[in-house]
Amino acid sequence: MRESSCRVCRSHALARGALRPRACCGGCCVRRIAVVTGTRAEWGLLRSVCSAIDAHAELELVIVAGGAHFLPPVPTIHEVRSFGAPMQEFSMQREGETGRLADAAAFGRGVTNLASIVALLTPDVVVVLGDRIEALAAASAASIGGICVAHIHGGDRAEGVADEAMRHAITKLAHIHFPASPKSAERIERMGEDPSRIHCTGSPAVDGLAAIPAMSDARYAALASPQYVVLFHPCGRSDRDEHADATTLLAATSSRGRVLALRPNADAGNGGIVQAIAEAIERTKDITTIDHLARDEFIGLLKRPEVRALVGNSSAGLLEAAALGTRTLNLGNRQRGRERAENVVDCVECSASALHIALTQVEALAPVPSAQFGDGQTGVRIAELLASADPNRYSLAKHNTF
Repeated sequence: MRESSCRVCRSHALARGALRPRACCGGCCVRRIAVVTGTRAEWGLLRSVCSAIDAHAELELVIVAGGAHFLPPVPTIHEVRSFGAPMQEFSMQREGETGRLADAAAFGRGVTNLASIVALLTPDVVVVLGDRIEALAAASAASIGGICVAHIHGGDRAEGVADEAMRHAITKLAHIHFPASPKSAERIERMGEDPSRIHCTGSPAVDGLAAIPAMSDARYAALASPQYVVLFHPCGRSDRDEHADATTLLAATSSRGRVLALRPNADAGNGGIVQAIAEAIERTKDITTIDHLARDEFIGLLKRPEVRALVGNSSAGLLEAAALGTRTLNLGNRQRGRERAENVVDCVECSASALHIALTQVEALAPVPSAQFGDGQTGVRIAELLASADPNRYSLAKHNTF
């Protein structure tokens, strides 16, 4: 707690870890909310939450950004800086160091650096999203340091690299839960969390989609007018295994039309996928690549009627694409267990024959936009819950309900 001349603030400051009450005397009790972002994809979801917090009269926003935002070839930290809010930055990963043990070392650096930032900011709540190592580091630093943690998208199922374990670990470190669906909320409760701490808000991935226009004809043409968008991330396997699957996927997709292959995230094995993309471009003129599309461009591309499907293993195929009504072919186990709408066809086996069948099935779909993951007001809902939270309801002293 920061020092305040308000008697109510001073009394609450005596209770370690208690939330500051809502504004009671000219704004001195405004709650400081630190939103932590560590990846390009996560920032796309958190942006609407940050906007709603920034617009709320009883909340003060500080963004804490770093981690994979600094990694080449296209650092995305500038996208966060351009938001314009007060900001602190932290380092975790090191260029050229990849693999599971490198992630473990980066996690340790992240906890140390984020603990220093939390000590400097003294926020009332630290907000994290999802299951990445940056979110786990922030939740660890804040929760152990006696700061309330709010977790968005807890309770989901997704195999990823170590995603499921980290997501559920963050749930146990968190004090306020903002799951995206009733099923995720139920899982959090079954993990022993008090139902009064759980608020089913929907996913911020859906926020703002309606306001984003379809990509312009000129920009679409500049990307070689793709009919398929491939976004295939590594799953922690060797470069050799990731290369083999990416090569098969690109060949199967490009045999049916023009492909735009987006660069994968920085998880272990991404070098094999990057190599497969480069080799595929050498073999055929029907594949182009780009390192990064900002969220508005990515959504605008998916809104183009010429795009037949989003292909790969990104959560965007199950969240944003579902809300847009974009067909999705989900390959492999990375998203195994995650809820999906009727826009998705799953293909577990990465072989030419299996992909041919799955691509034929996905092209036959006629999906409509789904409201399964929210109504576009998740950010506003989260901001209001953070502002109106009863300090006595979210103490740091947690007890399993079983």
